[in-house]
Amino acid sequence: MKLLIIIIFCLMVGIMAAVGDTTGQKESKPHVEEYVGIHPNGVAMPLGRILLARKGSKYCAMKLTETWTGETKEDIFTNYESYYLGDSTGDFSNKNVQFTKGQLAERRAIMFFKILLYTTGPENDEIKCGRMKLFCLQNVVYFYHVGRPSKKDFLIDELAPTKWTDISQVNVFDPRLKWYRDEMRKSIKIPIDQLWEDGEDRK
Repeated sequence: MKLLIIIIFCLMVGIMAAVGDTTGQKESKPHVEEYVGIHPNGVAMPLGRILLARKGSKYCAMKLTETWTGETKEDIFTNYESYYLGDSTGDFSNKNVQFTKGQLAERRAIMFFKILLYTTGPENDEIKCGRMKLFCLQNVVYFYHVGRPSKKDFLIDELAPTKWTDISQVNVFDPRLKWYRDEMRKSIKIPIDQLWEDGEDRK
């Protein structure tokens, strides 16, 4: 029995040493498709495009700016930028807008004969946006914490994908925006250049 414990301990130490800290390593970039994914419980966004979130009269504009893998393709790291507007004006040019830069981190779980030996992730699955938080895995932003016991405590009310790449372009009252709530619907993919039917890239 003692021998088995020693063997398992050595395996754990070896695995932990092999995994290491990959936060600063940008070994390879996963393929990120240029489409918006509309799902029943969230929205997937391509890099560099702004996603709007609304909670009551408060707004958040965020975008994923960079993503890469660590030692394995399951170790995924993503940088993001967010802008929080805590009033109902919808004007992101106001001086009261709060800007945040952060990083999301997901890491693999290590299993041994269906026994969980080691995991470090997800280390950070929340996009911080002022007083709002957005639950995000890879490039999908969800309305609530996936996997939590209850979906009643929604982090956000609605999400609206956009073509915009810069905060100066954002207009939360733009009639082309389509706001989505958590509801049953078929998941679809929309190429980013077809997100708005009129094809205009007006600011």
